[in-house]
Order: sequence, then structure tokens, then C-alpha cells
Amino acid sequence: MIKGMYDAPKIEVRVVNEVSNPTEYLCGVRVRGVRVPGLTSRIPELLFADDAVLLAESSSELHAALDTITEWSDIWEMAVNASKCGIMTISGELTTDMTLQGQKVDSTDQYTYLDYIMNNKWDVSRTIKNNNNKVRKSVYAIYSFLRRSDVLKALKIKFINSVLMPMDVTDGRD
Repeated sequence: MIKGMYDAPKIEVRVVNEVSNPTEYLCGVRVRGVRVPGLTSRIPELLFADDAVLLAESSSELHAALDTITEWSDIWEMAVNASKCGIMTISGELTTDMTLQGQKVDSTDQYTYLDYIMNNKWDVSRTIKNNNNKVRKSVYAIYSFLRRSDVLKALKIKFINSVLMPMDVTDGRD
């Protein structure tokens, strides 16, 4: 499911009864199986700027991936704040405590990544509600502009595509 989030994502915007054409959007820089300078192994994760998602089939696989990130971070003198990290298991249990640069990484039943609220039950209702609220607030903020009859529909759609959608996708962050 996580990998599916990054396969050519598209978005449409509905304003009253009008819907924009689907358009592709980018969520940061997508890199799979990053080749790490100075290391011979690959890290099986998806990197987005300073965020990372590790995907592992087992506790031992996750442990090895965390060790690789620790090694890379130590080589490049980068500190990781493990308190901002979390481990969410979908099925099964962790067989041991997990650490990153010597800091314990806590387990969680829910994790938010790029505004997607994931949980171990695969329930997406909180994400849908969260996204609806964000879009609703954004649309209310530009409602008077969108209601103007003297503004061409094409210009409104261009405005939505270039201002509203990027604002919603990045949550206002550059």
C-alpha cells in the first residue's frame, strides 16, 4: 500500500459541481533502494527530503535496515532524532527493541507520513477526514475568488492547480 502511494499520484478538485481534470502531483523526491555513498549495500526505503520510510518483512530485516541507516548517518555525521520515529507493525510482533543511532525507536499503532494517516488495521477513514478538512479550509479561504463570475473558469482551474493543490499536498511547507 505504501509503495502504491508513490506510483503516479493524481488529484482532482471539485468546486460545487465542477471538477478539474486529473493532474499528477509530486510529493518530494522519490528514490527507491538508495545507493549510499561509501556503503556496498542498498537501503530498501523511500526517501523524501529528510523523511524516510523503511519497509521490512521481518524484525531482522528491519534491524538490518536501521543498522544501515545508523552506519550511513555516523559516516556523514548526521544525527537522527529517534523520538520523531515510530515503528508500526501490520502483522506479527517485534521480536526485539529497535534502535537507531543507539536510541530506542518506539512502537505505535498509528503513524502519519506525508499527511497519510496509516494504522495497523488498514483503516483510511482518518486520512480521508483529515484531507477533506484541509481541502475544505483551503476552499473556504479562496471561496470569494472562485465565486466571481468575471473570472474565467480556466483561470480558476489554473489557480486551483497551481496554488491550492500544491498548498494542500505540501501542507504549506516548502
